[in-house]
Amino acid sequence: MTVIDEWTGRHAHALRTALRMTNEAFAERLGISPRTLTKWRERPELVPSPYLQEALDTYLNQAPPDAHERFAANLGLDDRRVPIDHTVLSQLNAALGDLARALARLQSEAAKRSSSP
Repeated sequence: MTVIDEWTGRHAHALRTALRMTNEAFAERLGISPRTLTKWRERPELVPSPYLQEALDTYLNQAPPDAHERFAANLGLDDRRVPIDHTVLSQLNAALGDLARALARLQSEAAKRSSSP
């Protein structure tokens, strides 16, 4: 289960969407105005009051398992990500290097042609 040490607007928005609640319904549940939720979404670094931190903890703890999965995914914490294949990553890095050298060569040749009379 995901644990949030300090809730921010970003976390609150992720929880609201994970619970599939409207701004109005979530605001009512927290006892705040929908405008406050909008402000948190617009300024995700904002930290709610300690009272709201506790309320958000409670709603996260009470959320069903599928909402926990959506919450983690919304925050980019999805544990079901495929592990990186380092062989493929090395091959991709080599290919990118080859492409960068080819592009540099083409740009150099184009510059020579454009500067020739």
